[in-house]
Amino acid sequence: MDQSPGVESEKNVHFAGKYFEEIEEISESDNYFVPVLKDLAKWVDLKNSTVLDVGCGTGLFMKHLLNEGCTQCYGVDGHTDFADLAIKRGYKEVKQIEDLNVNKIPFNDDTFDVVVCKDVFEHLLNPTHTVSEIKRVLKPGGVFLLHVPNHFPLSARIKFLFTNDIDTFSFFKNESRWTFPHIRFYEFNDTLNVLEKLNFSLVKDLSYHFGSIPFLSRFGFMKGLVKRLTNKYPNQFACGFTLLVRKGGV
Repeated sequence: MDQSPGVESEKNVHFAGKYFEEIEEISESDNYFVPVLKDLAKWVDLKNSTVLDVGCGTGLFMKHLLNEGCTQCYGVDGHTDFADLAIKRGYKEVKQIEDLNVNKIPFNDDTFDVVVCKDVFEHLLNPTHTVSEIKRVLKPGGVFLLHVPNHFPLSARIKFLFTNDIDTFSFFKNESRWTFPHIRFYEFNDTLNVLEKLNFSLVKDLSYHFGSIPFLSRFGFMKGLVKRLTNKYPNQFACGFTLLVRKGGV
């Protein structure tokens, strides 16, 4: 692909291009992250915020932010063959980083009002470094929206007993354990504790958007009950942990 202005070119050896191609097959109308971004807009003036998307890929999942008038959206990713798609969607700039586990995010301290990192930490050997870098580039009082999958809610644990398959939600149907892209598996309280130790405070737990309760979840009138159960027992009933936290220092 031709590279757009502001995009540096280097392939990411940690996340194969075929996964980006699969993401691009998702229609914008099927973007399951839009409800989370709508909640984010309740806490943040997106039109007047500078936003960084860490692990931006093609920018498809954050398109809603751009639709809502965010004109200062930047991206960072290790794979830039597809970054021109993020630029076309409205990202102001996408920068390449060789390895999120060890390298600095290529922006100055205290640059961004909002940092979003969706479905990245499960691919990292050293996620604590990445959180520290996110904290560095985030302004005091800025907010960080983190989303990671929960592979083992109660329903998935039951499935695992019968299948012995760690890919309990079939994220990567054609991968064996030798090539499975997720190398970290998260638990709610541990994730929150790490953030709090780095001087982030919880603004809102948005994990209820990803409630996973067989039978109940399929009935719209049970939505309130599913939300309450997911809020109270995220490890058992959320298939993803979604935390909005604020950087201390104001």
